[in-house]
Amino acid sequence: MNMNKIAFNILTVPVLAVLAVSCGGQDEIYKEWVKKGGYDYPAKAINLSSVIGYQNVIVNWEKPMDPAVRTATLFWDNYAKSIDVDYADYPDGKVSIEVGELEDRSYTFDIVNYDDVGNKSLAAEITVSPYGDGWMVSRSERTVTSARMEGRDAKIVMSKATDEMVATRFRYKNLQDEWVESETVLKPGENEVTFKDAMKGKRFEYSSSFCPKAGKDTVWRTWIKSVDGISYQIDGSRWNVTATNGQDFGINTPDKIFDGRYDRPAYSWHSSKSDNNKQAFPKILSVDTQTSAGEEFAFTGFTFCENNTAASLRYIKDYTIYVGSSYYNPDDADYQKNFGIPFIGGTLSTSADQYSVNVTQGATGRYIAIVFKNSWNAEDGFIDLWELIPYGYIPSLAD
Repeated sequence: MNMNKIAFNILTVPVLAVLAVSCGGQDEIYKEWVKKGGYDYPAKAINLSSVIGYQNVIVNWEKPMDPAVRTATLFWDNYAKSIDVDYADYPDGKVSIEVGELEDRSYTFDIVNYDDVGNKSLAAEITVSPYGDGWMVSRSERTVTSARMEGRDAKIVMSKATDEMVATRFRYKNLQDEWVESETVLKPGENEVTFKDAMKGKRFEYSSSFCPKAGKDTVWRTWIKSVDGISYQIDGSRWNVTATNGQDFGINTPDKIFDGRYDRPAYSWHSSKSDNNKQAFPKILSVDTQTSAGEEFAFTGFTFCENNTAASLRYIKDYTIYVGSSYYNPDDADYQKNFGIPFIGGTLSTSADQYSVNVTQGATGRYIAIVFKNSWNAEDGFIDLWELIPYGYIPSLAD
């Protein structure tokens, strides 16, 4: 007999006995936590989807076919917050839960199902990003392009709609000085609105709403007051107008540009026809509106009226307009340095007898200077301004 084999068998029996005793002891220790046949996992929630809203989301899912599933809990914020669901309240098995008071960030929602004895399913997960104040701050509002009286009504032109904009609403002062809301609400493809029976010179308010393409909630911005009041044609018949020395012709004096008449040459200002002065530039008209402090106009635009019979008699080419609180000397040879920052400028066309120029924000001041830099009539250097129609409002009366 092999003595080595006998010795091995003798040693093996005690070792197996010890192992048997050890395993039996471990079973007793963990017996409380071990279920026969393994853990019972109910079926997970299925067909998860979501809809984002303003500071809220809707989480949708369906109850699985597993008949053992009775309830569920919707968790978020790392299981710190939850909502309990009883599937008996959803006979068709389709669940929609709205979760509010959310921030502008991503949230992971977990749905855990439970059976009658407390067994829980594996979590079904969905990540959702609601929109809130942070998103709203990043939305761009429209701006006012122009606001001007036309008879009893005011015509308002706005900039184009911006990304995710839904509509723009307005409110304004009527002729009884009461706030009224405009019946017209601008859609994204529109930019003009008319205020019926509006009070001239008053500021108005507007507000736009926004909604992301996949969002469910439309959100309105707070009301914004227009920078300028609604402009109207200003009567300049009592203003003082002075031209650069020697730059007038007979009865065509500078004051004629505000006389309200622009139907005949006799009611215009015409620059000098003298060989000594006609080619001199710049030709400057200095205007004193004679308004008191606090009553100055804010100018938002001007209409140049020229000869209405022939394009060849329309001479104004390049011009610049200044508005300020100090008198502009029409004989200042260094006007570009001394007049300050121009209010508006450009080049007029000879194609029409009236040419309007406007700004999106008015300039306030008692004094105006109109600088004519050259003429379309290169041979004679003439300027023939039949009328200058100013538009604006008085800021101190705009609210």
